[in-house]
Amino acid sequence: MGFFLIQLLTLGILLSAWSIRPVVASNSDVSVDWQTWGPYRPNLYFGVRPQIPETLLMGLMWASGEDRYRLMNTIRDTCEQNDGIKGHGWTMYDPRVGGSQVVHDEELGIDLTTDFLKTEDGQGWTVRVAGEPRPGAPTNVKTSIVFHLALEGMGSLEKKSLYCEHLNQGTGHSLAFGTTCHGQDPKLGAFDLVVFADSEENTIHRTAVKSVHVSEDEMWQAKSVYTDLLQNDDSQDYRKVVPSSNPGSGNMHFVHFNFIGSFSATFTYRRPPNITALDKMRSDFSLQVDKAFPRTPVFQEDKYADFTQALLSNLLGGMGFFHGDSKVDRSDAPEYKEIDVDFWLKEKAAMGAAPITTTEPNSLLSFTPSRPFFPRGFLWDEGFHLLPVIQWDLDLAVSVFRSWLNQMDKDGWIAREQVLGPEARSRVPPQYHTQYPHHANPPTLLALTLPALLQKLIGTSHYSGHPSKYLATPDAGKALMKELYPLLDKHYQCFRRTQAGDLKAYPRPEGIAPVEGYRWRGRTPKHTLASGLDDYPRANPPHPGELHVDALTWVGASARALMQVAQALGERNAAEAYREQLEAVRQNLDVLHWDETQKAYCDATIVGHDSTAQYRHVCHLGYVSLFPLLTGLMKADHPNFPAVLDLLSDKSELWSPYGLRSLSRTDNLYRQDEDYWRGAVWMNMNVLAVQRLRALGMEGQPKPPTPAQEKALSLAADLRDRVIKVVYKSYQRTGFVWEQYDDKAGHVRHSRAFTGWTACVIMLMGLEFTRGDVGQEIHGDDLAVLPSSDGRPISTVFAMLAVVLLVVLFRRRLMGLVASVVTYLGVPSGPRGKGKYGEAIDLEDRER
Repeated sequence: MGFFLIQLLTLGILLSAWSIRPVVASNSDVSVDWQTWGPYRPNLYFGVRPQIPETLLMGLMWASGEDRYRLMNTIRDTCEQNDGIKGHGWTMYDPRVGGSQVVHDEELGIDLTTDFLKTEDGQGWTVRVAGEPRPGAPTNVKTSIVFHLALEGMGSLEKKSLYCEHLNQGTGHSLAFGTTCHGQDPKLGAFDLVVFADSEENTIHRTAVKSVHVSEDEMWQAKSVYTDLLQNDDSQDYRKVVPSSNPGSGNMHFVHFNFIGSFSATFTYRRPPNITALDKMRSDFSLQVDKAFPRTPVFQEDKYADFTQALLSNLLGGMGFFHGDSKVDRSDAPEYKEIDVDFWLKEKAAMGAAPITTTEPNSLLSFTPSRPFFPRGFLWDEGFHLLPVIQWDLDLAVSVFRSWLNQMDKDGWIAREQVLGPEARSRVPPQYHTQYPHHANPPTLLALTLPALLQKLIGTSHYSGHPSKYLATPDAGKALMKELYPLLDKHYQCFRRTQAGDLKAYPRPEGIAPVEGYRWRGRTPKHTLASGLDDYPRANPPHPGELHVDALTWVGASARALMQVAQALGERNAAEAYREQLEAVRQNLDVLHWDETQKAYCDATIVGHDSTAQYRHVCHLGYVSLFPLLTGLMKADHPNFPAVLDLLSDKSELWSPYGLRSLSRTDNLYRQDEDYWRGAVWMNMNVLAVQRLRALGMEGQPKPPTPAQEKALSLAADLRDRVIKVVYKSYQRTGFVWEQYDDKAGHVRHSRAFTGWTACVIMLMGLEFTRGDVGQEIHGDDLAVLPSSDGRPISTVFAMLAVVLLVVLFRRRLMGLVASVVTYLGVPSGPRGKGKYGEAIDLEDRER
């Protein structure tokens, strides 16, 4: 009996410690090998490398093939903002398999397609490059294609080699139409690469192979290196497009084809994959996308299916693997405390005099905001990038999440902009090379990504993506959360420490909660780069006593996410501590930042000095005013909720035909100066607005909605339609999605191919706006009751255990009570009773 009780209690403890509903079959055995190779050089139109530093780099260049002079002046290699490309991007791409990318080169009159495919084990791959003359271009247009490859670290003591030679020998026109290369690398092992033209008929001249030795710092500068080779070629005849061939040993190699009209060429690493896999992907991809990102009837047209596939593919195709050192100012100068009234001037002087540390090389796997303009990792962007990725491929999202957390230093700081190595630095203005540990960035990995990930793990949010090893067993999900939890807490505490506001040295309103007040460091009169909102108006001049709404809300949203993880892991004390911090944030949002006159949440500053110092709100109505709503800290019964809805929906303030504008039309700084976050429509903020308005409208079911909730649902549905249509129409018209959109006419603005957080609009097309259609979403602060491994809620399991324990402990009394009832009712009984169908039931035997 005692042993049986111990077993029951042990079972109860195990069930309560962690319980995750398996979403996919437990026999899922997902290998990480599929992640090894990919087009992880997003700054190039097409470039492949492994997630292994200091190994092989591959890329593709093309140019006009008319003559040598025109070739050198039209070489395309790195993605650029303005280079005559009408449109480029992935029409379909899955990092597990491969995909297809198109480039419409209007200036050169050619449309290129790159079909990239990996072998099933992920160790081999092929890219086929095909060209077709554009409509209206001459059918005999001449195009040069140049494959370039480089093996890093050949100058080290490691045994590395790379040798290229012609595939075949002959005479005259058919001398050579391909190249084979043989390599050796300690990390990759021995490997072969084969490059050949698929048809000799459209090939002009022989294939040229240029094998050279260059410095490590030149290996990523393929266009520059090859242009120099062309200028120094033996042939001085500029009518000769293809240079002389010099195959052999080297750490960098170029394989040059010249074609006329339509053409195709293939580059294979190790061994070619089964080409039918790409055909299968073409037929399956749309079905997989529809499953992961379902669309409501209003978006069921094929054009929206193609749009969804393109945005997802280009988000995934913008993933890069970066490796290199970075520049960090670790001087911790006293001026960086920013306690003086003119702190930004003293800080600038200190930065100019500070020694800059070059870190050890580090690796990062990250998505990128824009391949032509921002081909590197940004901390606050990444939290948005991962939201749709979690729905598509949970394991991939976790790999990227982990990689970002690996950038964390011992204090929990992660640089807001990841500028790793000279290649990355070449695309960044020098003043932004150095990162500062006292400068933060919105902790979106905590506040946005972590809750989305947790909801998949516990089964409160539906998952229809690729099979995930983290969903295969309860233990896998638990192990992941236990791994991430201490790192995320360290990151959270770092933000609270470095961005803390001074609540004691300056006048503050009565009734504030201690500690929870924050301000962004690194402020200047015109910029708050750490906030991510750059030129959004703040107090001017800055003041060390100011407090910022958005900084406070990011802390609150992060505290809530960590509270939910602590609850899931059974860390009750930690969960309660986070809850207290969350409630203190909510309290101070209302006490410190609510302006009763403006009926809005506002930043605050200090005016006057010493005895005349006064606390004063700085109200620039816009995205900052909406942050309590956007970060999910506002509840539907909050007394300020109706006023926030009024601000959001006012056409003279934030509501525009194309989405919510970043700054009110009535603000005196609206559309002034740089005009970056001063009126334009940003899709990351609009996606959050749709999701939060909808959640608030659905809150409290099945109770009848309040008028404010009905308004929130209506606004959410209207806003969703507006933002999807403006992004879609501009995509149709320009071939790209963009960084931001004009609030007056919907025109596109700033950088193109911005399939970072703008791609998040694909998450909105499946939303329903009728109460009762919320599915399994978490709207409140607390985590839903964790289901057990068999799908029953833990409370149900414990109830069942309690019944079993009661029966075991009091079985004789229960039997006596049953016998008394039977006797009282006059039911005949004997040594054995009869079941309903005459089955004999021996209670004593059943107990045994």
